[in-house]
Amino acid sequence: MTPLVTTADLAAYKYIADSVKNSAVWPQFVSEAQMLDVKCWLGDALLAELITQAETSPESFSALNSTLLNGGSYTYQTKTYLFQGLKAAIIYYAYARFTSRQPYNFTQAGITVKDTDFSTPASDKAVQRLATEALLTAAALKDEIVLYLNRFSSSYPLYSCSSKNSRPRTFLVIGD
Repeated sequence: MTPLVTTADLAAYKYIADSVKNSAVWPQFVSEAQMLDVKCWLGDALLAELITQAETSPESFSALNSTLLNGGSYTYQTKTYLFQGLKAAIIYYAYARFTSRQPYNFTQAGITVKDTDFSTPASDKAVQRLATEALLTAAALKDEIVLYLNRFSSSYPLYSCSSKNSRPRTFLVIGD
């Protein structure tokens, strides 16, 4: 699946070490965020259209889809509103997934936690707090996007406008 955000987009929202930005894991978390967190409230058809346009060429995004992805300002009933766009939401969903799984390495001998004389692993609570903060930010961004799409639903015929499936399918484990 073609990711709608890249590591270059990530730099605009979150600081991540260069060695991580260049790793192959980021697209995996973006793909999971798109399919598991975003698709359930954006709808299959609209997400598929965005991905198809991204696969064709980033320049092929329609003006409406470019606004949806990148955010910006819009006027509705004589008032101007701002929203950050779908890219920001995907980044925060992917960052939450990335944060909660990053301390673990899958090796031939099993799952390990990286620990050397030069580093101390973050506590499970600290990692969970970072992941939760990212999920809360993603949820706030989602609300802005859904409001935008509902206000301009006639311009986005592929948007399903389904409120019953508006919650992302993300599960958090709360530890001691």
